[in-house]
Amino acid sequence: MTKSPVHIAVSRAVDHVAGFSHPLEIKRILEESILSEREHWLLWTPVFLALGIGGYFLLPIEPPGLVVILGLCVAFAAVVLSQSGIRLSFIALMIFMSGLGLAQWRNDRVAAPQIIDGSHRFSVEGTVKAVEPQDNGHVRILLDALKIKTLALEDTPQRVRITVRTDSHDVTAGDRVSLRAILSPPPDPVAPYAFDFARDSWFKRIGGVGFAVTDLAILERPNTRSLTNWVNGLRQYIAHRTTMRLDNGAGGIAAALLTGLRGYMAEDDVEAMRIAGLAHLLAISGLHLGLVASTAFFLIRLGAAAIPAIALRFDTRKAAAMMAWLVAFAYFWLAGATIPTQRAFLMISIVLLALLIGRQPISLRVVALSALVILVATPEALLSVSFQMSFAAVTALVAAYEVLAPKLAPWRRRAGLGKRMALYFLGVVLTTLIAEAAIAPFSAYHFNQLTSYGLIANLVAVPLMAFVVMPLGLLALLLMPFGVDGPVLDLMGLAISGILSTAHQVSGFPGAEIVVRSVPAFVPMLFTLGVLCLALWKTRPLRLLAVPFFCGAVAILAASKPPDLLISRDADLFAARTSDGLAVSTMSKARYSREQWTAMIGASSVYLWSTSTMNKPPPVRCDRFGCSLGEAPHRISFAFTPEALREDCQTATLLIAAIPVRQNCPAPSKIIDRFDVWRDGAYALWINGDDIKSRSVRQVRGQRPWVQNR
Repeated sequence: MTKSPVHIAVSRAVDHVAGFSHPLEIKRILEESILSEREHWLLWTPVFLALGIGGYFLLPIEPPGLVVILGLCVAFAAVVLSQSGIRLSFIALMIFMSGLGLAQWRNDRVAAPQIIDGSHRFSVEGTVKAVEPQDNGHVRILLDALKIKTLALEDTPQRVRITVRTDSHDVTAGDRVSLRAILSPPPDPVAPYAFDFARDSWFKRIGGVGFAVTDLAILERPNTRSLTNWVNGLRQYIAHRTTMRLDNGAGGIAAALLTGLRGYMAEDDVEAMRIAGLAHLLAISGLHLGLVASTAFFLIRLGAAAIPAIALRFDTRKAAAMMAWLVAFAYFWLAGATIPTQRAFLMISIVLLALLIGRQPISLRVVALSALVILVATPEALLSVSFQMSFAAVTALVAAYEVLAPKLAPWRRRAGLGKRMALYFLGVVLTTLIAEAAIAPFSAYHFNQLTSYGLIANLVAVPLMAFVVMPLGLLALLLMPFGVDGPVLDLMGLAISGILSTAHQVSGFPGAEIVVRSVPAFVPMLFTLGVLCLALWKTRPLRLLAVPFFCGAVAILAASKPPDLLISRDADLFAARTSDGLAVSTMSKARYSREQWTAMIGASSVYLWSTSTMNKPPPVRCDRFGCSLGEAPHRISFAFTPEALREDCQTATLLIAAIPVRQNCPAPSKIIDRFDVWRDGAYALWINGDDIKSRSVRQVRGQRPWVQNR
């Protein structure tokens, strides 16, 4: 009987799998694969370093330094003494321990005093380090070298960030100023597992935040400025000049592109760009630095080629590469040297260096080296959304085009002008699809949203940005010292207006924004490890290691559930998850917490719980003393006054009180009162019949240096 091709293929597949079923056979295949991938292990160095850094931030307590050093020594000894087959595994362990120790060392370096818990009025004197205008007309300033009355020197923070609501637009970086302000410690997360602003501020050495209650007085303008202050002042000047020339939103976008100062942008424009999938155009990253460097490289080579005496005697390509690097370096500092800008500048530098020495300019090794440098210099950058999304997109794009480039190259060589244009737009389509797929888990984790029409918006916006906006922006910067940049800025503004118009139109499409609930942090982490296995490994057995990572991410996502109840860190806002949104106790307090909670649970609407919402499950009944949710034996009570406690202590299964509970309360199986949230921060509760699970911010954060004990 003749077997069909399908039957033969299935039989071979079964025999292939059966041959690898023995554990020793699997071990042998993996060892051979690991040894054959030896040259690719450099690409994994920043990954294992990142895992060590991430492990440090996941710990509930500060690890003893001696234990970290001992672990590193043991890993190093294992590398020296082990056989070649498993040595690479111990090298990975040693890099992991190095990441753990590096993060702890960085924590010790940035340690600085913080304002003690609570809001206090202070007389503050300090040097302006940065000025960021806000869309509402206010100015946010970062003060350094502080003198604060009533605080001893050892208790004075290194830096504070203050919002000034009065006219202070003439203040510049380097000025010595004084004012009275109400300062508080950096706020805790609004919910367990939410963004930790206090941790972010700790590594920026910001020990207090607040707002001014008096006018800002400039005590001294320095005669000699440091390079940093001079650059910050130049950024403010360029941003002010740009916004004065352009209006209707284009000025704010132009200022952000030229200087990295985002405070001039209108909130509705930023929101439209985000929903339309164009937010990457606002963050100074590889696209912008690459366009600046390539424009400079092209113009310099073009100018040199026009002069025969230069073109015939010198290698203009190398000279253009060096000049383009200087232009990129200047733009790097002008744009604020943020994490995406650092990554982009490192990659541009390596690309230009490769051009000088005749090597392959773009590869995964360039990406790995850039990530390694940033993680060693600033380990906390791993936690930032800009680091995660920028490296996810770049890694995916470089890996994909390493596969696609050889297939597309013959088409490009044989293509005329029309086909080249078609290939360009095909490249935009592929780039958008690959990048959006790579950053989707991080977008869901950090912003609780996904975009639907990013491809359409990028087909219009990316060519405008690449061929019009950034070249004109570079030209405007070069002409600005001569005062003839106005017409160029006008043309730049017209192109930006086209991008904004596209963003607003696309963001208005039905279903342009998909709201998703918060996902656990392990979901994007496991997804990333799976993608890295596919991108970095070259042998099939090691690529199959991506499967358990993907399966783990899906399993965690399926098992996770958003909280049923939320309590704010000041007990001034309560919320319940319902079938059609988020029901809240008040609309007049804790606006930021309410907005973050709405995004966390993926709610499409938020409404006030009252007697008018009784038809929306769960039923909520309120009076002036408090509210009750559900029926016995699963009744949840919210007490706002002492009078409400008398009844709730006898009937409630779960009691949540905005006031301290000092009396005997026999009925509730769990009580969370004002003292609990004051001590432990915001609460999240998961309710399944009689089973009530709760997590507080303090439980999640643990005892870390950036966590204040109350």
